[in-house]
This record gives sequence, structure tokens and C-alpha cells, in this order.
Amino acid sequence: GLDVVVVTIDKDMFQLVSERVSILDPRDMKLLGPSEVGGKFGVEPHQIVDVLSLAGDSSDNIPGAPGIGSKGAQKLIQQYGSLDELLRHRSEVTHKTYRTSLQENEDQILQSRDLVTIHRDLPIPLDLEELRLSEPDREAARELFTKLNFLSLLDEFIPAGTGREAAYNRLESLDALRSLQEQIKGEKLSLFPFLEESSKDGRQLSGLGFSMSEWTGWSVSSRLLTSHTGSVFEILAAAGEWIAHDLKPLLAWLRDREIQPPSHLSDTMLMAYLLSPHRKDFSLEKSCLEHLHYRFSDTEDQKSLFSAPNGEELAERADLTRQLAFQLIPDLLTHGLGTVLEKIEIPLIEVLVSMEKRGVMIDAELLSGMSVQTGEEIDRSSSRIYDLAGAEFNINSPRQLASVLFEKLELPVVKRTRKAGHYATGAEVLEKLAQDHEIAALILQYRELAKLKNTYLDALPQLIDRHTGRVHTSFNQMVAATGRLSSSNPNLQNIPVRTELGRAIRKAFIAPPGFSILTADYSQLELRIMAHLSGDTTLRQAFLEGEDIHSQTALDVFGPEVENDPQSYRRKAKVINFGIMYGQSAFGLANTLKIERREAQQFIDQYFARYEGVRNWIENTLSQARDSGLVTTLFGRIRPIPEIHSRNWNLRHFGERAAINAPIQGTGADLIKMAMIDIHVQLRRRPFSSSLILQVHDELVLEVANSELEEVTELVKQAMESATVLDVPLEVETGVGESWYEAK
Repeated sequence: GLDVVVVTIDKDMFQLVSERVSILDPRDMKLLGPSEVGGKFGVEPHQIVDVLSLAGDSSDNIPGAPGIGSKGAQKLIQQYGSLDELLRHRSEVTHKTYRTSLQENEDQILQSRDLVTIHRDLPIPLDLEELRLSEPDREAARELFTKLNFLSLLDEFIPAGTGREAAYNRLESLDALRSLQEQIKGEKLSLFPFLEESSKDGRQLSGLGFSMSEWTGWSVSSRLLTSHTGSVFEILAAAGEWIAHDLKPLLAWLRDREIQPPSHLSDTMLMAYLLSPHRKDFSLEKSCLEHLHYRFSDTEDQKSLFSAPNGEELAERADLTRQLAFQLIPDLLTHGLGTVLEKIEIPLIEVLVSMEKRGVMIDAELLSGMSVQTGEEIDRSSSRIYDLAGAEFNINSPRQLASVLFEKLELPVVKRTRKAGHYATGAEVLEKLAQDHEIAALILQYRELAKLKNTYLDALPQLIDRHTGRVHTSFNQMVAATGRLSSSNPNLQNIPVRTELGRAIRKAFIAPPGFSILTADYSQLELRIMAHLSGDTTLRQAFLEGEDIHSQTALDVFGPEVENDPQSYRRKAKVINFGIMYGQSAFGLANTLKIERREAQQFIDQYFARYEGVRNWIENTLSQARDSGLVTTLFGRIRPIPEIHSRNWNLRHFGERAAINAPIQGTGADLIKMAMIDIHVQLRRRPFSSSLILQVHDELVLEVANSELEEVTELVKQAMESATVLDVPLEVETGVGESWYEAK
């Protein structure tokens, strides 16, 4: 008969509800019979429920008996035989803590037993035939896993390929391609280019697939691409539109060969990103799996495609790119994202290709000299740290550093790591210790110097292209969930500006002879956007009257006492202004300003009392996020906030902060992208010799011919300030110099 029932409490605690049982141990998947249970748990099978009732389990909210752990519980049950007997004889227990706990917590212990006991008397009709293992409903599973974004499970349930017959053909001659020319004209043509890195001259196009209709596609051989590159793309450019998944690398390759694509372009990777910007993987494989329920035959072995693409694979991917576009476009339109795609993201690709191609001139000799000086400073910091520690140790080792600080020097323990419980040695901990202990301040200085030396002073000269003499970063449209651009290989957006060395690194970003560096930076862009979005009359009026917004906030929040120390109060007001935009709590503000949490809450309350429109906007935005699961920018870009419904407080609080910040930061990202597009178009229209070379958050950096300096400065300022019309004016500050440092 069926007289065995097992339930898992956690990975190593089990409840048995029958004396005749077997236990399935998930750690080694071995069946343990009743005779083996005693050795594993220290009690007989029927006693385990009683042990759990005493020991409790905090992860499952089972309180147990306070002060009695699992070992103590085992000993007590072994001694008295059962929980009932133990409670009857609790006054006889010799261990004082155990005796007191048993006497004072009987109700809680019995409640715990009720919680860990499976009730077998519920009226549950059992049809053994329904329990027979059968094939799953794959279509229902697909729908459920897609809805819940269980892509790994979705992958398992979807076989490679499809039951549909597909016609994928290989083109070996130009005549064969020309025979399709009339079909291509005016069509929506999807392309799948296979671009691989070449040590000689950058990326090479080793294969190309294209498609004009569902379940059909063609591939162009590498031989045909090599011998008739211009003719191949002249025929393909007759299409009314090109669709690709990650269009930028192809446009960069075409630009190098002065080949013009059609005027209408689209990108399915950008479509997938705009719909779900909080995701991390926008590859064609993942996108087709999620949106088309289609799995490529080689997804388990990606190397088969990326090392030796064959014609059928190229044509298949081109076909699925086109199908993906037709699947995503209705979703984009439903969410109002058509304008963001067509007016911002697609036109921006050409701008980024141009910026990446131009690159930035770097003074390698200057960086080399700075590296030597910084190395010497690092050595001096290390020596002083060793002196204070009384011995040499590996400063870069968290374990060794923790041992020195908290065991040898006995500094106060600020925080421990959550999982292992080790001493924490992060920046937050060191900053607190640095207020009273020189060694902590020196370690922070050491880390900052070492990071700048390794990341920029030593690395940047190695990244200078030997052909151009410049560093060529990559700008990424599909990384930041807010819509901001990011920079990689190398990252030129994270060079610190708060330290003198960080600022000095900008001296190495120089202009060639006859050119200057022009910087154009939005003034307090996000605060102006918040003034517009919130409609707060006090905040708007401050901007309309040209007030220093941080000084005005200081006066509004702190009152006449500001006059006693205006700069100090202005700094506090600046922290509050930006803290409010980033959804900072009183706890976070207190940490930043190094004040008591009660005082920080008073500052926040005073701020919202003065800026009531901001408070109302935040409340309405959070309400919208909870109702719809997303927030939008001024131009319609969406930011899903799934975390806002999380039962985990940290995740939910993160979602609330993101909901407040995303409309502001995302609108700023859209604005500067629109300005970049306008500037790029105007510079090419003349044409000027000047060019955009960098974008860093709210700042644009250009390399400008000296003869064009006055005209280009005015052009850039005008384009940025007129990117859109807000209720408050957009203002741009410009600077010019021989280097980025001088221009700032």
C-alpha cells in the first residue's frame, strides 16, 4: 500500500509522518530506509517531527523553542522518547535554558508541531491513473514559460527547428543573385551578416544570409562576397528596407567600404531591447526562443556557427530575423515605442558608427609619465599602510586585509558579509573607519590610485590603434535599462571627476594640430526634467528666474540659517535634490550626509513640504508603476519594473527607486540622443571637418577644426538646447581647450 509520505523542509531537514518510511536525500539522491535514519538524524523516524517542533526552522517561519537548537532537541527527544513526554517532565530537565524555554513556550512548541505535520485527513480524492507519468502539454508549457520568462525551461520544451518546410538556398554566382533583383526591389529584406574579427584589417564579412518571405532565405557565399562586394550590396540595397539583428556592426563594415544602405533601416535587437530594457540577453537565439518559440539547431554548440557558418544557417537566421521583426512591431506599437525606435534609436546608429570610427586621440607619453608618478605614490601609500599594520600583507586580499584591520589592529567591526559572515572591507566600511583611523583612509587612497593606474594609465596606451593612432571605444545602445548609452573596450564614461588624478587623466585626451576639444554639458538636466514632469511651481520658478537651484533648495529647506554657512548648506541641498530623484530613503540620505536618520527624515519632510508637486509626482509615478508594472519617459520609452511587486523588501525598494528615477534619467538619455542626431546631421550637411567623439551622460565632446570653432560651438549649443521644449529652459555650458581637461 501507499504508506510513505516525505516532505522537504530544507536541504537537510526532513519530516516523516509515518513510522514505515523511506527518506529521499536530495544531496546524494540516495534512498534511506528506517534503519539508516537514526545514524543520520540521531533519532528514530517517528521522532523527527518532535525534534523539528523543538528546533524550529527560521527559513520556514517555524519558531520552535527559543534557546533549543537541533542538537539539543535531539538529545531531549532521545532522553524522553517523545515531545509529549518531554513536556510532561519539563520541570525535571537539568539544563536551565532548556527547562525555562519548555516551561514558558508550550503553546509555541505545539504550534510548531502543527506547522511541521502534514495533515493526512483532508478530503483529497486520489485517482492513481491521473498520477501516471505522461507527456506534458507542450503548448501550454510554452505559453506559461514565455509569460513567466522561464527561458531555460522554454529552451528544454522546444525542439530545434520547426515542423514547417523551409526553402533555404545558396547563391554561388552574381547571375544567380541578379535573378532575384526584381523580387528584392522595394521589399522588406532581412539580413544576417556573419562578421568575424581579422587581425589584419578589423572585421571581415565571411557570410551573408537574406530573406524576403517566411520560411525562405538565401545565403551568399564568401567567395561571391569577396569578388563582387559592391555588386552584391548594390542589388540588396534596392530593397525598400533592411532589417538586421544588431545593425551597427554591418553599417560600420559598409561605411569602411563606402557602400550606402537603403534609407529605411530596422533592428530587431533594438526592438527587443525597447520592449524589455531590463533584460540582459538580446541575442537572436534568445529573442527567437522567447517571441517565436523557435530554437536554432546549434544553440547547444554555438561554436558550430561561429567557427564555420554554412549557407543554411545563414539563411535560417535571416529568415527568423524577418519573422521576429513582424512579431515585435505590433508589440512596439501597442506600447507606443514606434517613435523611439524610428526617430531616436535607428538614426543614432549612424552617429555611433561615425564616433567609433573617428576615435579619440590619446597622449600616450603623458599617460606613461603619470603612470610612473602614480606607481611611486602607490608605493608610498603601501609603505605607510605596512607601518601602521606592523607587517607587510596583500592589501588587495579582502581576507588578509580583514585580518589586519579587525583582528590584529582590533578596529571596530562595521559590517559582515551576508552569506559567509566574514568581515566586510568594502568602500562603505572603509569610509566609516577612515573618519577615525588613518590606515582606512590610506587603503581607500591606495585602491583609487591602483584602479586608475590599471584601468586607464596603463591600459589606454595599449588600446591605441596602430593604424589611426587613436583609441576607438564602442558605444552600446542596449545595456542600460534607462536608455542611457554605455561605453566599452575601453569604458570612457567612468573616468572619475571627483579626484585630481581622475580629472588629470583627461589631459591625455587631446586634439590633433589645427583642432580643439569642445565640450558641451547640459546644466542640471535631470533637475530641469523633474521640474517639467512634476509641474512643481516652486521648482519651475527657480529655473525660470535663473536661480542656482541648489542654493534655492537650501534656502527653501533650511531657511534663514543658510546664511551662516551657505556653501555647506548648498552641498546638503544638492545631495537632497539628487537623492530625491534617485528615490533615496532617510537611511540612505543619512549615510550620505553623515547625519542621524531622524534628521535626514526631517530634511526630506521639509523638502516635500516646500516642493509639493514633486511629492505628488513621485506618489503618482509609484502608483502607475504598481498598476501597470512599468514607467515611461517623456518621449514614450518604457522601463518595466517587475521588482515593485516583490515580497522581498530590498527588491521592492529597488523597484520603487527605479520607478522614480527611470522617467527622469530616461528622458535625459532620449534628449541627448536627439541632440546627437541633430548635431551629426548638421555637421555632415556642410560638411564640417569637426566631429562628435564622445558622449558621457549629459556631456558631449567634439573634435573641432579651429577654423570652424565659433560656428560649431553655436551649432552644438543650439541643437542641445532646442532638442525639445520643456516648461523650464534647457541650458548648455560649453568649453574649449587643447585637451578634454582644459575644455572642462
